Amino acid sequence: MSRAILSAFLLGVLPGCVGSLQAEEQSVHVIKRPATIEDMLQVEFIGPADFSPDGRWLAYTLVPPYEKIGDYSYWLRASGLSGHKILLRDLSTSGVSRAHPGLNPSASQYLIGFSPSGSHLMVLEHSRGSFVLAACPVAGADCKRFASMPDIRDMYVAPAAWNERLIWTDDFSFLLPVRPRDLPGSELRNRAGTADYLVQAWNDAWSGSRPTGSVAQSRRELDANAWDAGGLVRFDIRTGREQLIGNGRHAGGQLSPDRRYLLISKAGERRRPPADAAPQARETHPMFDRLYALGLMDLMDNSVRELTCDCNLDPDSVAWGASGQAFAYFAWPMAGPVESGRYRLVERASGELILETPADYELADRRDPGNREHPAGPVRAAPAGTGLIAFARKTGTARYDWFYFDRAGRAENLSAKISDPAGEIIHLLDNGVQVLAKDGVYRLVPGRPAEAFPGLPAGPIGRLVYRSNTAHGWANEFFFRYQRTRLDPAPRINLMQFGPDGDSAIAMVDLSDPTASPIVARPGLEGARVLAAGPGGELLVTVKDGSATRLLLTGRKGEAMELARINRHLNHLLPPSVRRLSYTLSSQNGEQRRVDGCLLLPPDYQPGRRYPVVIDVYPVGCAPACRSLGDMPWVAPNLADLWTSRGFIYMMPPVPLDMVATPEGPIAGLDDLLEQTLDVLVSEGLADPGRAVLYGFSQGGAASLYVATQSDRFAATISMNGWADFFSHYFSGRGLMRYFHLDQNGGDNRWRYECLGTGADHRCPFGFGESALDDPEAYARSSPVALARGVSAPVLLIHSDWDYFDMSQYDEMFGALYRAGKEARYVRYWGEGHGPSSPANLRDLWHQTDAFLIESGVLPAVCEDQPCRK
Repeated sequence: MSRAILSAFLLGVLPGCVGSLQAEEQSVHVIKRPATIEDMLQVEFIGPADFSPDGRWLAYTLVPPYEKIGDYSYWLRASGLSGHKILLRDLSTSGVSRAHPGLNPSASQYLIGFSPSGSHLMVLEHSRGSFVLAACPVAGADCKRFASMPDIRDMYVAPAAWNERLIWTDDFSFLLPVRPRDLPGSELRNRAGTADYLVQAWNDAWSGSRPTGSVAQSRRELDANAWDAGGLVRFDIRTGREQLIGNGRHAGGQLSPDRRYLLISKAGERRRPPADAAPQARETHPMFDRLYALGLMDLMDNSVRELTCDCNLDPDSVAWGASGQAFAYFAWPMAGPVESGRYRLVERASGELILETPADYELADRRDPGNREHPAGPVRAAPAGTGLIAFARKTGTARYDWFYFDRAGRAENLSAKISDPAGEIIHLLDNGVQVLAKDGVYRLVPGRPAEAFPGLPAGPIGRLVYRSNTAHGWANEFFFRYQRTRLDPAPRINLMQFGPDGDSAIAMVDLSDPTASPIVARPGLEGARVLAAGPGGELLVTVKDGSATRLLLTGRKGEAMELARINRHLNHLLPPSVRRLSYTLSSQNGEQRRVDGCLLLPPDYQPGRRYPVVIDVYPVGCAPACRSLGDMPWVAPNLADLWTSRGFIYMMPPVPLDMVATPEGPIAGLDDLLEQTLDVLVSEGLADPGRAVLYGFSQGGAASLYVATQSDRFAATISMNGWADFFSHYFSGRGLMRYFHLDQNGGDNRWRYECLGTGADHRCPFGFGESALDDPEAYARSSPVALARGVSAPVLLIHSDWDYFDMSQYDEMFGALYRAGKEARYVRYWGEGHGPSSPANLRDLWHQTDAFLIESGVLPAVCEDQPCRK
C-alpha cells in the first residue's frame, strides 16, 4: 500500500473517530472509587499483530473483557492467554476492521502471521482443549483446517525457539513438527484435554472395553532408540493436504538457501541422569535434558541422511552458509557438560567435519554471555567463506567478540573496533555476516574492517519483536514469528530504536543493499510502544491514556487513527497510594544491608493511622515494582488493589537470598528478615502489629508456610498454590503433567533443590545443593509439613487439582495442621491450574479470604457483603 493511500485513509477518518471518543470521556463526570474484583474481571488485552507483505492488510488481536471470554481451560491459567480475537483491516479502503468470516468465533485465535505471498492468514485456534491449525484466504471464508496438531512448545515456563515456527518451502507449502493428539506436549499443559483423556479412560475401565494402563520407564542414561513420538508434516494451504515426511519428534528445522535441503533434529525422550550426577549450579530446569540427532533431509524425495557423532547438540544452533554448501551446529561430547561444547562446520555434500571452534575459545551463551554455569545454548554462529564466524572470547580474556575461524586453526577478531559487539547474526553474506550490535548493524568480512550499515537511527537499537507488555495491555501467548532471527534468503528486517519512555523509531532495512536508505518511521506519540511495522512505514502502536490503552495506526508523517481503546473503566478507579521505603536488614551472621521496598496504601490512606498489613512474600532478591491495576492491567488472584481496597497496606518486600540461606537450610533466615520488615512498618506508624497477614503464592506459598512455623508475629497466614514437604516434593510428579509425561515424575522437581545459587538474587531459593537421597534429614528439617507444631496463627490453604505443583502437597499440610491441633481452612479448586482462572472461582477466592480474615479477627465484620474497615 502506498504512503499516499494510507495518509488519505488516516486523515479522512481521524477527526470523527478520536475526537468523539475524547469528547465522550470528557463529558462524563465520574466519582472515582477503589477497585473491586469486578473491575479486575473487566480487564482487556491487546495481542500480536502483523502487516501483510504488501502492506495492504493489517491483522491484530484484541482480547475481550476477561469475564466475557467464556473458555478458561487453556494452560495453567487463562489471564492474557485465552479469548484472543483476530481483526482484519483492509488499509487500501476506508472500511472498518472486521472479524475474519472463516475463523471459529468461539475459539481463541492465536495469530501466526501472513503466508509469504500475503494470500493467507495463518491462525492457531483453541477451544476447550482442542488445537487446530487453520489457513484462511485473507479475502475469503474458505479456511483450510489441518488434522495434525502442531508441536508448539517445549519448555517449563517460557517458550524456547525450539520448533515454534512454520518452515515455508514456497508461497503455499510449509513444514511443521507435529505431536499425536492423544499425547499433548508438556508445552500445552492442557486442562480440558486432560479431562477428556481421563473421562475416556475411566469409562473404558468401568466398561471393560480396553486397557487403560500407562507405563513409565526409568531407562538407562543413554538409549539411542528412545525417540519421542511425533512427526514432521508438509502442509499445503491451498488444498488442505497433509503429508507425513518424517517419523519421530523433530525440532529446530532450518531450510537451505535453495530450499531443497532441510536440517532438522530428531528429539529423544527425556534422559535419566546418572546416579552420581553432580547438582547443576544455579539452574532449576535444564535446557538440554534430551538426546538430539541431526539429520539432513532432501525435500525432493524426503530421504534423510543422519549426521552421526558421539555428541549431543542444540537443535536451535543450526545455521546454513549463504551458498548452502556448508552448515554449522553446536555440539558437546555425549558424556560431557554442555559448556564444553564447540561449534562444528560441516560440508553438506560429504557430511565431513571441516573445522571446530578452538578449545581455547569460549562461546558466549545466548541468554547470559558470561554464564558458564547456566548454559542456554550459544549465540548463533554461521559459515562464512571457507570458515566459521562465532561470538566468543579467548580463554582468560574478558570481552566477547565476533571471530572468524579458518581451517588452519587461525582466529581473526572482526569486531575489535566495535564498542559493544554483543548481538546476533541477522544476515548471511557470501564471505561474511551482518550482525546486530547494540548500537547498529555491522558488516563483518574477514580481512576487512567492520563496516556500519548507514542510515539507521542513532542510539540503542534492537529487533522489533512481539513483547508482552502488561503496562500497555499486551497479552502473552505464542511466539510463532519472533524467536531467534531466521537467516532467510529475503534479508529484510525491522529494527527498533529504544527510548527511555517508549519506542523512538522503527527502521525497515533491506540488508542486501547497503546503499539503499532504510525506511524510518517514528511513532510521534509520547510513550508509544510498537506492536508491528508495515513495509511502507506504517506502525501499529499502543499508548497509555491514564490507565486505559489506545491502539493506534500511524503513518510515516505522524498521522494517527485509533483502532481500539481498552480498559477505560480503570480510569474511574482510585488507585492505591504509593510510598517508597528504604530500611536496613541484618542477617544472622551480623551483616547489614540497605534495601528498598515499596508499599501500596489504601486509596483513602490517612497519615498517623495504623492499618492492617499484608506482606506478600516471594523468594526473590530484587525489589519488586510498585504497580497497581491501573499501571499493569492483569487478572491475578493476589492483585494488590484488592487488598488496598479492603483497607490493607500491601507490601511485597525484597528478600536477599544470600541473607535468607543459613547453615540450617536454604530459607532458614526468612522469618527473621520478614519480622524485621514488619518492625519497620510498625515503627513508621503504618502497620497495626496485631493485624499483620502473611501471604504467599507459588514459591511464596512454600515460603509463607515455612515462616508460619517459625514466627508468631502474624495474625494469619494465607498460602496458595505452593508446596509443603520438600522431601516428598523432590520425588513426586508434577501435578497436571503426571497424566501424560510420566518421564517427568521424580525428575523435574529435583532441579529446584539440587541447584545452588549465589548472591542476593538467583534461581535457587530452595537449593540444598544435594539430593534428598543424600541428606533426607536436611529436607525434613526445613519442610513446613514437619514443622506444623510451630504454627501459632490460623492458616488458609488454597490449591488447585491441575497445578504444576501437586495439590497433594497441601493435603499433607492440612493433615499436619489438623494433627497438630492448629486452626486451618483448606480450599481446593477443581479444574484449575496455577491459581483460579474461572471468574466464579476468583470471586469465591476472595469470598473465602474475607471469611477467613473475619474468623481470624483481622477484619471485624461484614457490611452488605463487603468487609468492614476499622
